[in-house]
Amino acid sequence: MEGKTPMHLPKKWWIGLPVLFGLAYFAQGALTPRLEDDLRAAILSRVAQSPDAIDRPEVRISGRDVVLAGISLSPDVKAQLLAALGVETPARRIIDATQPLSRATPFVLRLERRGGKAMISGNLPPTGARERLRAEIAALGLEVSDSAAYADGAPQSFPDLASFAVRRLAELDPATTTMTDATLAVSGEARSAADYEKALAALKASPFKSAVKVEVSPPRVSPYVFSAAARDGVISLSGHLPSDDLRKQVIAMAASVGAGAAVSDATELGAGAPAGDFAGALAFAVSELGKLSQGKVAVSDGKIIIEGQGRQNILGETIRADAKARLPSGFEIARLDVMAGPMTPYVFSAQRAGGDVTLTGYAPDEAVRNRLVETARRNFFDAKVVDRLMIAKGAPQNFAEATDHSLAALARLDEGKLAVSDSNISLAGVARHQSARAEIAASFADTLPQSFRGEAQLSTRIVGSPLDASQCAAALSELLAKSPIVFPSDDSAIAAESAPLIDAIAATALRCPGTTFEIAAHTDNVGIAEVNLGRSKRRAQAVVERLAKAGLDPFRIIAVGYGGERPIASNDSDENRARNRRVEIVVK
Repeated sequence: MEGKTPMHLPKKWWIGLPVLFGLAYFAQGALTPRLEDDLRAAILSRVAQSPDAIDRPEVRISGRDVVLAGISLSPDVKAQLLAALGVETPARRIIDATQPLSRATPFVLRLERRGGKAMISGNLPPTGARERLRAEIAALGLEVSDSAAYADGAPQSFPDLASFAVRRLAELDPATTTMTDATLAVSGEARSAADYEKALAALKASPFKSAVKVEVSPPRVSPYVFSAAARDGVISLSGHLPSDDLRKQVIAMAASVGAGAAVSDATELGAGAPAGDFAGALAFAVSELGKLSQGKVAVSDGKIIIEGQGRQNILGETIRADAKARLPSGFEIARLDVMAGPMTPYVFSAQRAGGDVTLTGYAPDEAVRNRLVETARRNFFDAKVVDRLMIAKGAPQNFAEATDHSLAALARLDEGKLAVSDSNISLAGVARHQSARAEIAASFADTLPQSFRGEAQLSTRIVGSPLDASQCAAALSELLAKSPIVFPSDDSAIAAESAPLIDAIAATALRCPGTTFEIAAHTDNVGIAEVNLGRSKRRAQAVVERLAKAGLDPFRIIAVGYGGERPIASNDSDENRARNRRVEIVVK
């Protein structure tokens, strides 16, 4: 045909067909896995939209055929899902390989809390329970770990019982709640005393009644402390107790020992009470509180603390003796600070034996106690004062003044005993010489305050064997080395506290026949020399007169005053000037 180029047709066109088929085959092989993955993803996405249909779904694809496996949760919901998959996905055929939901016997769900995490395990029904349960736990601020499996056989009360169990996780940590069919077991430790009370109230008011078993303990407390205080007609309880039953017992004990006092209870329940008979330790502590007019007792772990003011005739030693007899093993008195209560009778005694003067009985306060001890130390120049006084109320009026006078009288005895019982005072003992006995006996009752009655039963020590001049001088020097003869400042009268020393000097001098005595008085350098000289002469004369009154021959005693002429130390300090103010006795 003119004007057209003829088409060239090869005679062997079929030679290219194998190549074409090969390209098509390899193209299909490369596309098939991607198409299957897309189909699998589409199937799983659609299954996820029906969570109540199949649990733990698995998808296997062969070409356009789909095999769907897993646990069938709801036959009806699953049927709707399969129908939807046939329409909404490019699958040619969907094969149902799911297994029916197994029945759990018994049906068990366990919820646990450890700190900020909650664990779900056991069985859940396929009715949206998992989502509700996880949401309720998350609302408590807990991180949820879920390993529960779907199962058939949940009790009808499951939703309410599960929610009740979740709420207990808010109050307990650690906590375990276990549902077994229609029963619930709750165990754990309350997070606080308030949570413990709340948990107990909720469990007690539970609508499930006998279906709930409880093993809940209060929060652990350390240190474990209980205390009870009595003041102004009220006994206040605070701290921790391990059970409500023991709390009721303690309240009853407090009311009993309180003698009509109101009881205010602020205790909280707590675990961690010390080992041993804790209830017995509490009973001891509360009973001892009853011995205090006001005060406090505390049990801190295994230590007992008792402090306050005792009732009448109650001493700290009374309580210590009670503890020794009644305190359970494993508990001990850590601190006992009890001021003795009003004592009847109110007693005080002082006994001189050998080189000691022992004070026992009571003083109304520390000031009076110190005053009596100091009085004894001033007057008993040659004895050691042993203080065993206790502070106690109930002293009669003018007690300190009466006891001061009585101690001064006892100090003039070589040995003896002073006894005060309320307003009655007795003095018994041996005077150093006859004149001292007569003087003490005559003045003892008269020097006491009017509200006191005094009685003295005295004898006189037999004069010892005679002393020669050297022995006499040594004995007198030894006495004066123990204490100087004291004169009030700028006065020549001998101080009352030196009466025991004068008695001892007289008793010694009476054992020195055929000797004469020079009583030499000295002063320091303060003041005018002539005045000091006159003062020293008057002081020496005062000693002479006291010795003569004691029975010493006045013609054998000479008074000499040297003023400040013969110092034994430089007058550059108060201590040295005091050494220079002295009385010496020279035996001739």
